Amino acid sequence: MFRDYKVSSHWADDDPAWIKSLVSSLDRRHGASSIMPLTSVVDEIAAWVDMASGEEAWAKRTNHGYLRLELDRSTGALGAAVRAVVSAPLSRFEAAFTRLVNSPRTVLVHAPGSRTDAVWTDLASSAKDLLTTLEADGATTASWDDLVTAARDRSLSARQYRPIADLLFDQLQRRGHDSESIFNTLASLVAYGPEAEESPLHHLDVPTEDRIARARVTVSSPAEVEPTVVWLGYQGHAWLTLSAGRVSFMDAQWHVPNARPDGQGFDHKPELWDLVKDGYQFKVAKLVDEESDVDLLVRVDLGETTAAGAVKRATDMVETILNVSIHSFGGIHPDLVQHAVLRSGRQAAWGSVISRRETGFPNDSYGAHLTGEAVERHGPRIAQALSRDELPRYLAAAIEVQVIADHPFSRDMALRKPSEADIRSIVPLADRVVQHVAAHAAMSPDDAFTELRQHWPHTRWTVDVQNAVGMCLLGGSTQPQLTQDLSRDWFATSPSRPWVLFVADRTGQLLSVCQVEHERAWITRMLRSVTDAAVYAELVQEYTAEAEMLEGRRKRVRNGLVHGNPTSFAMVKSVREYASFLSSSALWRGLESYIEVIDPRTALTSLTPEAAAMRSGQDAATYWRNRIASQPSS
Repeated sequence: MFRDYKVSSHWADDDPAWIKSLVSSLDRRHGASSIMPLTSVVDEIAAWVDMASGEEAWAKRTNHGYLRLELDRSTGALGAAVRAVVSAPLSRFEAAFTRLVNSPRTVLVHAPGSRTDAVWTDLASSAKDLLTTLEADGATTASWDDLVTAARDRSLSARQYRPIADLLFDQLQRRGHDSESIFNTLASLVAYGPEAEESPLHHLDVPTEDRIARARVTVSSPAEVEPTVVWLGYQGHAWLTLSAGRVSFMDAQWHVPNARPDGQGFDHKPELWDLVKDGYQFKVAKLVDEESDVDLLVRVDLGETTAAGAVKRATDMVETILNVSIHSFGGIHPDLVQHAVLRSGRQAAWGSVISRRETGFPNDSYGAHLTGEAVERHGPRIAQALSRDELPRYLAAAIEVQVIADHPFSRDMALRKPSEADIRSIVPLADRVVQHVAAHAAMSPDDAFTELRQHWPHTRWTVDVQNAVGMCLLGGSTQPQLTQDLSRDWFATSPSRPWVLFVADRTGQLLSVCQVEHERAWITRMLRSVTDAAVYAELVQEYTAEAEMLEGRRKRVRNGLVHGNPTSFAMVKSVREYASFLSSSALWRGLESYIEVIDPRTALTSLTPEAAAMRSGQDAATYWRNRIASQPSS
């Protein structure tokens, strides 16, 4: 927390007023400027070049008109010292921006991932050069000089210091510093001379210019790079112990007590013991009627890095693993409540937040079990990929949108009925996910939707066959023992064969116990399509026509929801499943390209081996028997 002397009068009699002004300008608790730092504006424009989608993103003049206004206001607020340092790269950036916005509409409507014309690449590269200059020693020191100049100028009356201080704060953060800590240090240096951790009350004899000089050196100093580890504590059982890449999941109830020197051994035990030995962090229940502060621990090794944003970087990695796993397999999302940062093996920071309990099932042990299974199934591959390479920007954006779409329908919100607004949101959000993945694959969104639509028939067939089996096993049969045996085989955690072969081998038995008489003809057709290629081909034709109709409906619904065109809620509900299929299929194929290091376009367009074999005339049962026969016996 900032010290009170930033805005109080604990000063020597001969301290000039401008020094007090400079110190208090480092206090960020008393309002913020509406003018964004130049770094943030350039970042946003670069993000628009990279990711803004839809025909009207750049083609609509009001959009880039507002971006121009933001740019003009941020450059107008620059101090003289910074302006001199960034003059050349800023001029190139502004010229590139002007060339882009004055380009023909045929250029401006290019989709993300396909913006390869010079006007796009010039703006992207000039933005990168400008940001590099702003983050360098010279521009950061110049921002400090501008802040000092603003404090000295007692004629200023419009809070001109605010955008200067905001820019300096952002520059320090981008350089790898903890900006809050640096601003605190600067206040101590200028007010009294010592560093922030020293007592400021015994150094009143430090000359003013020496204080300013010491602060200037602090601002220009590079951030330290050292081994950094982040420990995250979550509420929400997952009963999970897993290490992959740079991420380790641990059950807190077992690992915290065993962190004691006399406890059982495990990886990173001394590190955890240093964190919990005082009893203040990551506490777990010792008695039956107690509640643990944390249920799940996650250790993230960030490697050799700077302090800035360490917790966020670690959390982002864990959130990627959790979100992708839960989206695929189900479960409940644990709540982050505590964190600790270790630098070179020493604790450098610690923090906690209040857990936000959602409207899910209380003590949802089954949901926690699902979460553990989900992470065990998908976590290792994702964690290994994240340790190899940073998650691509488009895929990160796609995951973020998919999480928003999933949340109202998740177990975390199980006791809250999804509203019409929740259901309506699925279509535009799913559209957004596909657009992000299309950009990752350097495809136009229309082409991506066309390619994804070809996967609908086989996926729909798979779901329908499984639904047909489920209808047969509803119960009420005159053969309860056979129904029980079939159910045990169908729902087995570790099945002895692919589900397709279960259906092929036991079709007759399934039909003999089926009591859903009005669906018998459809169920029979679905079950027999597993062994009859002609029946499968007929179904694929029907599903292909269905996909074409659903795609047209999806477009109408999407445009209606986004632009206010007429659309009924019944239409929205009817297209929800198809829209969700498109987004999930796109996301998984995009992630597969990242994890397996294959061409994203190939991942998005290729059929699965099963679908390709069946489309060429082979039935599903034969495909799987041949596949099993070709595998070496274990």
